[in-house]
Amino acid sequence: MNSAQTEVLVYFRLLADDFSIEDVTNRLGLTPTETFERGDKSTYSSRPREYTSWSLGTGYQPSLDVNEQLQQIIAQLRGKETILDNIYSTYDDMQARFIIVIVMEDGQTPSLAFDLETIQFAHRIRAEFDIDLYANPYEEDSYFKD
Repeated sequence: MNSAQTEVLVYFRLLADDFSIEDVTNRLGLTPTETFERGDKSTYSSRPREYTSWSLGTGYQPSLDVNEQLQQIIAQLRGKETILDNIYSTYDDMQARFIIVIVMEDGQTPSLAFDLETIQFAHRIRAEFDIDLYANPYEEDSYFKD
């Protein structure tokens, strides 16, 4: 039996062609977990970054409910809707995303359901959802075998 657990990572990302990371950090009063600027070398690719990014994330956490991690990020953003609106006004091409990364182990799939309050909050801050799923191999139940 594999001891690996299903993990979930959630982060909120602001991205645009170019913007002041320091300005966004100061306005939000939050310390980002990751930032990079357009043209920086990517850790995942030999190509340079195509946009500037400011992210606030949970890191990978064992979980079978995505909302546990999503609410950790939303709690830090609540009350900052007007600030985000002002940031969007300053940087015209700014986009906001909640990025959810799920690494499933042994067929353990977490709950992936958004309640109305979460959807309304994402709408208020103009954030889209981007969900990445990775399923690590697991043995099928005997029910599915010939």
